Amino acid sequence: MNLGKKKLLCAFASLFLIIGCGGGGGGLKGLLPSTAEVQGIKKEGRAQLYEGKKLFDYMDGGAELFYEYGFERACVQRYKVAEGEVTVEIYQMDLPTDAYGIYTFDTQGEHPQVGQEATYEKGLLTFWKGRYFVRVFAQNEGLKESILALGRVISQKITEKGNRPEILEFLPPVQMRIRDTLLYLRGMIALNNAYFLSHQNVLSLGEGVEGITFKYLQENQPLRVVMVRYPGSPRAEKAFQSFCASGVIKEGILKDEGFLGKSRRGYGGVKLVEDLLILVLDGKNLRTVKRALRTLPYKHKGDK
Repeated sequence: MNLGKKKLLCAFASLFLIIGCGGGGGGLKGLLPSTAEVQGIKKEGRAQLYEGKKLFDYMDGGAELFYEYGFERACVQRYKVAEGEVTVEIYQMDLPTDAYGIYTFDTQGEHPQVGQEATYEKGLLTFWKGRYFVRVFAQNEGLKESILALGRVISQKITEKGNRPEILEFLPPVQMRIRDTLLYLRGMIALNNAYFLSHQNVLSLGEGVEGITFKYLQENQPLRVVMVRYPGSPRAEKAFQSFCASGVIKEGILKDEGFLGKSRRGYGGVKLVEDLLILVLDGKNLRTVKRALRTLPYKHKGDK
C-alpha cells in the first residue's frame, strides 16, 4: 500500500460524535452484529452516525475520497473482545458501483469469502455488498477470527447485491494484469492516489464520467493503463483533445496507434475508441506502448 493510501485509510479511526445511529441511520444500525450473533464480543458504547458533511468529524483528511464515491451515511460501532477491541464501520454509498469503487482503493492481501468481494490484511477486513462498503479492523492482528466473524454477520444482514461497473468489460484477462492493482475511479482523488498524473483535471473527470486504472503486462513490462468512459462521443472527443494539449505526454505525435510521446517515467500514448479514452504510460520504449494500445480495449472471445 502506498503512503497516500495509508494516510487516507488510517485516517478513518479518529474521534466519535456523540450521536446514535437512530432516525435516518436506523437501517445501518440494524446491520450491526449483536452480542448473541458473534461469540465472545460485547458492544463498547453506542453506535455513532455520520451523515453528509459530518463525515469530516470522523475522518481527518479521508472524507474527500468517500464524497467522490457518493457517500451518504456511515455507522460506527466498537466491540470489546478478550484480547482487545474491534471497530466496525458500515458506509452506505449512493450506488453499488460506488461501494465497489471505494473497496478497490486497496485490495492487497488475502481474499476471504465475505460479501461480494473482500480483502483481509494485517487486522483489516474490507468488503462490499450492494451499495454498502464495510471495514472491520483491530490493532491486534491476532483478532483475525473475530474480525472475519463480524464481517460475515454483517454480510448476511445485507440482503441486496449490486453489479460491478460495466467498464470492467474492457479489461484484459487477469493473467495479463498485475494482481490487486485494479481501481475503479470516479474522480481525481482516487486516481492521483493510485497514480499521480497532474494537479489539474487533465482527463476531464466529473459528473457522469467513470474510469479504471491497473498495471498491464506487455513484453514482461508493467505498464500503467487508465481507461475513462464519458457520457457520449462528443464529450470524449473534447476530453481527448484537452488531454493531448495538457503536456502529460511530451513531444507528442498523432499516429495511427494514437497520440504518442514521452511521459514522466518513460513513454506513453493515448487513443480514443468512441466514448472510451485509453491511456498507457511508463513504457520503456514506444514499441511496447504501441502494442499495448493496439490490444486495448481487450476483445474477449465472443465479442463482435
